[in-house]
Amino acid sequence: MATIQRETLAPLHEKIVVQVEEQDYMPAFEKTLKEYRKKAQIPGFRKGMVPASLIRKMYGQALFTEEVIRTAEQQLNRYLEEEKLDIFSQPLWLENEAPQLDLNAPGNYAFAFEIGLRPQFELKLLQPTTELQQYVVQVTDQMVDDEMEYLLRRYATREKIEKFEQEDDFVQASFEQVDDEGEVMPDGRKQQLSFLFREIDQAHRAAWAGKQEKESVTAALHEIFSGDSLSYMMNRLGLDKNDPSAASTRFRITIEEIGRLKKPALEPEFFNRVFPEENIQTAEQFRQRVREEVEYYYQEIARERLRNEWMEKLIHETEIPLPEAFLRHLIARNQSQPAESVDDQTLHAFLHQLRWTLIAQKLEQQSGLELTQEDILQKAKADFIQYFDVYSQKHTPEYINRFTLQLLQNEKTFDKYATEAKNQKLLDWALQQITVKEVPVSLDEFKAMLEKTSSHHTHQHSHEHEHEHA
Repeated sequence: MATIQRETLAPLHEKIVVQVEEQDYMPAFEKTLKEYRKKAQIPGFRKGMVPASLIRKMYGQALFTEEVIRTAEQQLNRYLEEEKLDIFSQPLWLENEAPQLDLNAPGNYAFAFEIGLRPQFELKLLQPTTELQQYVVQVTDQMVDDEMEYLLRRYATREKIEKFEQEDDFVQASFEQVDDEGEVMPDGRKQQLSFLFREIDQAHRAAWAGKQEKESVTAALHEIFSGDSLSYMMNRLGLDKNDPSAASTRFRITIEEIGRLKKPALEPEFFNRVFPEENIQTAEQFRQRVREEVEYYYQEIARERLRNEWMEKLIHETEIPLPEAFLRHLIARNQSQPAESVDDQTLHAFLHQLRWTLIAQKLEQQSGLELTQEDILQKAKADFIQYFDVYSQKHTPEYINRFTLQLLQNEKTFDKYATEAKNQKLLDWALQQITVKEVPVSLDEFKAMLEKTSSHHTHQHSHEHEHEHA
């Protein structure tokens, strides 16, 4: 009869030894051997008439090994179930203690496994004495003006002109990288880009003012652009903006088209294009609606920042003991590599995610919340609106709904949004259990905080380089 022994290796890390006797596995082995003989088809013998000795010689050792191991695992699983042990993943074989199995000398065999026990812990931060700050960006008239200016450009019509005359005139041009002699490099960078006349550095605008279609300028990027415009153009051309020498890359820039944007009038037709079916009639109503859009945009970013901060606080300040040695072995086994090759960085990243998984499971238990299909759909929609042009006419509610439903047909995409929606729902519930204080901040202050506390990247609502959308 099989016997089982437990030994503590470290807190939450145990060794289990399962010892099986010959009587535990031999009857099942003999039965399996007989079934193999009935089914075996070997040249020179009729089906089912192969000598038992030959079957034993050909397949015996493999079947014997399989049955002994199966018996040991079966006994282990029965023990785990009876003892109601809550473990991570599954038991791991201690291969260096594995017995040598010999069909010709059957006997008692001991198999050693290691297990990692799930910890018991409390979410002590879930109380009103825990305080976090939610920043509220103060939307200024200038921010609303900038957004309205963007919208006017966004819905402007394009007029072709012969040469630059106004700062907001734009050029569509081909960029071809050249060598020191000004010759186009066959393997150099090539790109079609557009930019505004006002984005050309003030010191170099005169050289461009009289240019017409099909004319070219050969120069280094820093001889044409500067500041944010230089960084933007370098990025579009695949150059590292942090590399000082990259700005000296020379291009032949050939003008393909010069144009001007004719902005729409502030009247109901334009308002309806931006906000369909909202029946906005006056410029004042439109301005207020734009303000609401800007406020909502920054509210969502601030809320996401708060969720991220709250998640990290829970992870780092909740005391969760973990069997790190076992988990290192688990990572190694999953990656088919020795435990010593799992570096500390890999382990810490795994433990960080594991802590959140355990916390999320406890939040789910305490809140009673359940994830719905609608939660997942709304999360996917929110991402669509954030990353695509919310003001585009084709992005109607019906279009967004149809697009996101199609997007969620992909299993990996669905799982991604399911995880994000679940985390968001749990974190929002957890935020209701603590004290959240609203703190008014300016846009510049808010941007500085984002840069300090998070790698979260957000586009500016000033819409630099809006001509790309024209």
